[in-house]
Parts: sequence; structure tokens; C-alpha cells
Amino acid sequence: MLTDITSGNAKEEGGKFRFWIVGQIEEWCRDNGVPFDAEKYGLRNTGGIELKWGMYKKGDERDMWASCSDKTAMSILIRGDFTFTFRDVVNHEMTREVRLMNEGDYVIWREDVEHTWRMARDSEIFTLRWSPKEQESTAENER
Repeated sequence: MLTDITSGNAKEEGGKFRFWIVGQIEEWCRDNGVPFDAEKYGLRNTGGIELKWGMYKKGDERDMWASCSDKTAMSILIRGDFTFTFRDVVNHEMTREVRLMNEGDYVIWREDVEHTWRMARDSEIFTLRWSPKEQESTAENER
């Protein structure tokens, strides 16, 4: 049905939710005091996957560790120079840096690690998050 189509611009529409453009929009609206409009947000409102179009300036950095979540995440560099630092949630001395410098460079991490990041250049990055349970269910069904 033609009403089952949602379109827009990720750069323009993500600002209300820290540039997350697909995901639990209704919940994000409630948490951020934004009125939820089912027609406006359409197919962007889903619990199965979350998508973010991140735009950062040279020198931007996350100075606090992002806590673990219940989702596996993947970030893909569109342009720029983006460095992630990951640490083990139990042993904070165990860290790993991953630098994304070329278009298409990516990193995937499970829900049991914390992370920070910093920009060496203006950067754009596309991030996806999904439930690892759905991933495991799909793998089991393929067997």
C-alpha cells in the first residue's frame, strides 16, 4: 500500500533524537518531550533496528564512556577520520582502538563493551544497532 512508504532526509530529521533516524521513535519522543506523530514518523518507528546518521566536527570527542546496551552495533564511515576506543566492562584496563579513515571502513561491536570516540577530521558515520537475539534466531532458522 502506498501509505506504507516513509521518506525524508537523515541529516535534517535526526536532530531531535541525537541523529538516530530509525528505531524506537515513539519511546524516544516520550523520553525527549516530543509529540509522537505516527503518520509523520511512519516506518521509522520500529523496535527491530536502530539507524543513526552522525555528523561530527574535527576535535569532537565523547568524553564519557557510552554504557553497554542490549544491541549489537555497527558503524560505517561515510567520510572523515573517526577513532573508537572500546573497553571491557569488567576489566577497564583492557581497551582496543579502531580507527576508521577510508570511506566504507566499519567496526562492529557486541552489547557487552563500552566505547568513546574522537574526530581527527570532520566526519559522517552511519551506525546501525540490532538485537543480538534476532541475529541468533535467524542463524538458527537457516540451519
